[in-house]
Amino acid sequence: MKQLTLKAFDDTEIGIDLWDEVENPIGVIQIAHGMAEHPDRYDDFAKYLNAKGYIVAADDHRGHRRGAINGENGMTYGDSWNQTLEDMNTLLDYLKETYKLEVVLVGHSYGSFLSQRFIELHSDKLAGCILSGTAYMKGILIRMGKMIASLQALFLGEEKKGKLIDKLSFGAYNKPFVEQGQQFAWLSRDKEQVAKYEADENCGYVLCIGYYLSFFRGVLKTYGKDAETIRKDFPLMIAVGSDDPVSNKAALATKLNDFYLGLGLKPEYKVYPGARHEILNETNNAEVYDDFGKFIDTIFAEK
Repeated sequence: MKQLTLKAFDDTEIGIDLWDEVENPIGVIQIAHGMAEHPDRYDDFAKYLNAKGYIVAADDHRGHRRGAINGENGMTYGDSWNQTLEDMNTLLDYLKETYKLEVVLVGHSYGSFLSQRFIELHSDKLAGCILSGTAYMKGILIRMGKMIASLQALFLGEEKKGKLIDKLSFGAYNKPFVEQGQQFAWLSRDKEQVAKYEADENCGYVLCIGYYLSFFRGVLKTYGKDAETIRKDFPLMIAVGSDDPVSNKAALATKLNDFYLGLGLKPEYKVYPGARHEILNETNNAEVYDDFGKFIDTIFAEK
């Protein structure tokens, strides 16, 4: 794996992880990572894809690791949601220009919400998309989150850590899994994977209030008129665990699937029994790898 930087639209340097040691590559996979984590955690999955003939790349999102302001994890400046979408587009253009190959986007969790919006804006530039650990995110809870973040930004400032928002969301996620004895047990049944996450200084931190405010505003602009522009033959996969609290035990993933069906798309929808949020790091991740790989293979077989 290599690390490089690209210059963003606002001259910010975007940190990129690149797995390109592939002979005669047949395509490129772009990964959009989740909240409070980083692309290195996808190293095993990327190498699996390399072995199948795919180059893999992922950016550090704004506020995350090399995308954090002044090196402080969780710190962003400005409209981080739309800035990150622009960064993803910059990376996509770089990959297409450099390798002259089609690109499939794989978004996990926060990365899947960014990807939902991204395909509304750029489905014509992608060969397909996988949404992992995802959900339909337009509803009363998101509007309440925006209200809380707006009030906190007004009285505390956008640069302050959003501890209340973190407690109301991530804190609640772990309640059904307290017997596992880990703060982030909601991520996976695999205790070793959870322990690695908890020991990683670039994971599990609280982001700033401005970041959360930008996130809520951005999500609320998804699922509108732009969604109707997604091409009807766009290959799309939705994959979640049945015990994932982010998708309310897959209920919100089902709602997302229904939304895309209503647009005329034909998503492949997969729910893994017993799995939690990070299906790529679950005890059945070999099955998930295989399903993702087959879906991607099918896309490129038709090219």
